[in-house]
Amino acid sequence: MTWSPPPAEPRDESDREDAPVAAGPLIVVVAGRTGPNHRVRFGETDTALDERGSADITALAAPPGPVISGPERATRETASLLSSAVIVDAGLASLDVGRWTGLLPEEIPGAQMAAWFADPTARPHGGESLTAFVGRIQAWAVSSSASCLVVAGPVAQALICEDAASFFAVDVVPGAQYRLSQTSAS
Repeated sequence: MTWSPPPAEPRDESDREDAPVAAGPLIVVVAGRTGPNHRVRFGETDTALDERGSADITALAAPPGPVISGPERATRETASLLSSAVIVDAGLASLDVGRWTGLLPEEIPGAQMAAWFADPTARPHGGESLTAFVGRIQAWAVSSSASCLVVAGPVAQALICEDAASFFAVDVVPGAQYRLSQTSAS
């Protein structure tokens, strides 16, 4: 089975001899909200869902079968609200931002932030580049037969974007559900 992110523009591939055959959607749930007044810090992994985040997730339809979850606290809590069959997979961990972990955006030197936004191979924080991160997450998806994932926002962005250069163009919403195409070779 192979996985591919949704195309930027809808296209008709039915006339191609090597056109992929749909294998069913991959449901991607972004971890629920962790608080309206919570200041965004890079690399946070131990933030709990707030009351609204829990309510938003509880309102979603329960997926059939097991849910694969990233290791962050909010993703595990979200997955547990959706299913009693949760498998935590460290391969779905969010972007490693190295020495930026725990910092607010305004605490990071502007030149470092600019380099990171401009070049997907840049690693001004000493952690994972966007190119490596998107490659890791998309490779995980290609090798998986999962039908439902619960992940941190950056992981959802990596699954949805076409490539690392388009990562920041993808917006995801906490507690939202996205349906991505999974295909298998015919």
